[in-house]
Amino acid sequence: MNEIEIRGKISPTRFKELKILLEKSGRLLKHYHRLSVDVSPGFDEKTRTWNNPSGLDLRVKKSDNEEKISLKIGHFYEKERSEIDVALVPGEFLNAITLLDSLGYSKGMVYFWESWEFEYKGSEIKLSKYSDAYYIWEIESKNTSDPDVLAVELNLTPFTKEENTRSNDWENINLHKLYSKKLVLALLQKVDIF
Repeated sequence: MNEIEIRGKISPTRFKELKILLEKSGRLLKHYHRLSVDVSPGFDEKTRTWNNPSGLDLRVKKSDNEEKISLKIGHFYEKERSEIDVALVPGEFLNAITLLDSLGYSKGMVYFWESWEFEYKGSEIKLSKYSDAYYIWEIESKNTSDPDVLAVELNLTPFTKEENTRSNDWENINLHKLYSKKLVLALLQKVDIF
């Protein structure tokens, strides 16, 4: 399935304002805490960056009790990418990581955040909190509409290709952790929502 999606950074104040608007005028689809293990090809542990000409984005995701393996095809800065999700039986998250690790996908990053997904004007808007000072928004078109039109209406500025790269690099240095199964196990045991 192809997805058409844009994203950008948002201030804590604007995040609260937009969340209130979406709670009032949209429909809350999901609220969850996400643990994501990104083992995409081409990861350099020293620089915490990817050299990934294949454009394959391979992750194992746990959103509260929902677990899946997710493969996006296309570069992370592209507006339209193919996405393939394979749902896992709850409790198989660690087995999926072990499977990918055994296949050579053993380097990457671990992400953790809280998200609210809303349906609003035919699109899906996701607001994500990574820390008390760092928030991201995403708009995914669920029909033929252009998500940029809705972004303009909501006074949101999507990342350019360069801003997206800088944002990912900053997040990998300042927010996210280097992947290890030991770290993932510790996070699963420590976080009471799992």
